[in-house]
Amino acid sequence: MTILQSPAKSLSLWNDKMLAPIRSQLFQGNKWWPVLPLILGAGLVSSCSLLGVKREVKQLAAHGVISVQVGSSNRSVPTYALAWVAAKGTNEMIGFQPVGADGVATFLLLQKQTYNVGAFADLNNNEVYDGGEPVAYVRNLQPTPLTATDVRARPVALYLSPTNGLPPGQTAVLLENAELGDALPVALGEIADLDDRKFSAEVGEMGMWKPYNFILRHGFGIYFLERYDPHRLPVLFVYGISGSPQDWRAAMEKLDRRRYQAWFAYYPSGIQLDKAANGLAAAVLHLRQRYGFERMAVVAHSMGGLVSRGAIQRAVKQTGTNFICEFFTVSTPWGGAAAAESAVKHLKYPVPSWRDMAPGSEYLREILSHPLPSGTRHDLMFSFRHSNRIGLPPENDGVVGVASELYEPVQAQAATVFGLPLGHMEIPNSPITLQRLEQFLAR
Repeated sequence: MTILQSPAKSLSLWNDKMLAPIRSQLFQGNKWWPVLPLILGAGLVSSCSLLGVKREVKQLAAHGVISVQVGSSNRSVPTYALAWVAAKGTNEMIGFQPVGADGVATFLLLQKQTYNVGAFADLNNNEVYDGGEPVAYVRNLQPTPLTATDVRARPVALYLSPTNGLPPGQTAVLLENAELGDALPVALGEIADLDDRKFSAEVGEMGMWKPYNFILRHGFGIYFLERYDPHRLPVLFVYGISGSPQDWRAAMEKLDRRRYQAWFAYYPSGIQLDKAANGLAAAVLHLRQRYGFERMAVVAHSMGGLVSRGAIQRAVKQTGTNFICEFFTVSTPWGGAAAAESAVKHLKYPVPSWRDMAPGSEYLREILSHPLPSGTRHDLMFSFRHSNRIGLPPENDGVVGVASELYEPVQAQAATVFGLPLGHMEIPNSPITLQRLEQFLAR
């Protein structure tokens, strides 16, 4: 393979003043250089970003998630969900939120408590539960930890009934306690403007360096660029580490809207990949339950390919039916990233997703030990543009080594393999990339 040469990028902007705080997070004196390529490749804006990871990791470890699926015979009535705990003789409320058309509500909660969760139909539109209104609740639940890879959240089923709860004429009074947690925003097919600031590159970087804050402020899920159309194939775009939906802007905007509809995933790229894959799979399944589509395609860049493969495997396993017809990946480090391995080894508090990107990680072993579901075609694109960046192999695209992109077990299973002499962030919106994508979608 011929790798095109390009001038080495200068590292002069990384002076001692900027790097000193990074060194302070390391275990082993001057052995910090192997970590630098990952930091540079992820687009570090300030060295204080790395220092805040410790706080973020601790926040993730302290919190968990509870989700509910609310069933109701009357969707025209506003419905609300909440969690609460009994403390000091009073009920403390957490995460009061409206329930959407899918009946899904999710809570981000401290793990130090057990919680009661419930929902009610607000017949008189006063946002308070009054006796006689349809209600359902479950007691003594514990949140599914955000950092446990062996435990996966399952929604708690609640079916509203007027035959339980308070007697008519009484009202439930609860005090809000935001210290215990809050509602977790989840998007399931909301129509969005790609120019919204929360989809920007700056917020994307926040998703890597501050995954807990990203979850708390922005949540996760899948957004649409327009209303669902049953006559057009859904194409789901997934970005990579420190990325944002805008990484796929040109591809989404130039996609043939007569035949396809563009959806995009939204998640904090610093979270463990197991959790990102679980969340993406759950969102896809909710949308399929709502709309009943029989086929969809997934398009992923960089680390997004790792997340997407796990999500595809889990979604198909849960349904027993394969509805993913096309899996198109671009510049994915299938063999892992040596820089991530160095970061995990040398940093006291690495970004959680870096652990899963290390070669031979538990997550990589899991998703690569099983082939993609039968019927899912995988078309693999890779990028190559030589960079002298420290820590990268000679053949690379400026961020990922070509050998990792062409990891043999994955390459052997791919329907096509195609490379372009472009940098890691150039290739997603290359005209040739879009041309090949539409070619494969049209099969």
